[in-house]
Amino acid sequence: MRTTLWSDYLCPWCYVAQHREGVFAELGVVVDRRAYELHPEIPPEGRRVRRDGRLAPTFERIEQECEAVGMPFRRPERMPNTRRALATAEWVRSEHPDAFDELHRELFAAHFVHGSPLDDPDLLDELTSGAGAPADEVRRAVEDGRAGALVDASMREAREHGITATPSWLLGELVVPGIPEPATLRRWVGRMAERLSRG
Repeated sequence: MRTTLWSDYLCPWCYVAQHREGVFAELGVVVDRRAYELHPEIPPEGRRVRRDGRLAPTFERIEQECEAVGMPFRRPERMPNTRRALATAEWVRSEHPDAFDELHRELFAAHFVHGSPLDDPDLLDELTSGAGAPADEVRRAVEDGRAGALVDASMREAREHGITATPSWLLGELVVPGIPEPATLRRWVGRMAERLSRG
């Protein structure tokens, strides 16, 4: 059984969704991760995040969730435009899949643990190389538009399934938004497995 997950590296709920990926893995479900550009309107210079701004209640909930599941979390002080990070990840996923899992984790960690700028090409090169993919090749694919085309294709596929937010999971024909509780995921997967066994 497989599920497709659409996410963006600036989305705090997508960061927590990594824990739910682990639940799926325990249940024998393979997670196919895809890019979803949640805020293309963010300017190239990014946006400052005020500690007492409109995102504060969300970050409080994220902090509670991360504490409950044992994930480190640092409130971002800046929201980057993630187009370049998503394009980098999609190219690596497509062309260097053995390096993708580590890059995926490190991109989330860069933003939500280390406070690093996801729109910095040099940082992306460093993370790409550290994950085991050729940074020069990936940067060329990002800068000449080939990697961005993969992001566009991922977005089209998401829209075909009616997905408009992140994180969103596609399990069979069922679209599951957000981060359901582990018990809920186990129940859904159990039901799907029963249906498949009945043919």
